[in-house]
Amino acid sequence: MPPPRHPSGSRQAAEALARTAPLVSRWIERLLAAHEPPLTVAQYLALQAVAEGEIVGAELARRAAVSPAAVSQLLATLEATGLLARGRLEGDRRRQTLDLTEQGQRALRSAQTALRDRLAGLLSDLPPPEADALARLLERLQASLSGTPPPPRPHRPPPPPRGGPKRR
Repeated sequence: MPPPRHPSGSRQAAEALARTAPLVSRWIERLLAAHEPPLTVAQYLALQAVAEGEIVGAELARRAAVSPAAVSQLLATLEATGLLARGRLEGDRRRQTLDLTEQGQRALRSAQTALRDRLAGLLSDLPPPEADALARLLERLQASLSGTPPPPRPHRPPPPPRGGPKRR
């Protein structure tokens, strides 16, 4: 991998992003939780992914930022709340179709509008050239992150056996 072209600028940007991203994430979580119907970030991302077209489980897991094992529970919750309809794909019993219900479409549009409007309010003090530059940079960052799997979880050694060593 080639060295970064602007190491000090990249480092400063990375530090700013590391400080800002958790704040933005929590802010979005709270906004979606107060939305009607309340949504988690994973549910919101799943609704967006389904609305964009045919999607398979592994891709849905990646786009909703959940583990592949959690996709089933995520879909079950969305289906139980009336936001998603699942069906069987003819000729393939293992795959299923995913579609937003009318209620799911309304919930997604409403959440998207709320997020966009509230975020636009936060950014309204930016001069247009800075807002445009920020939009371009965030689009590039999104493109970079979209093709990159998250780092693996750190390996943890197994806990020691309970009760200590066996005596003879």
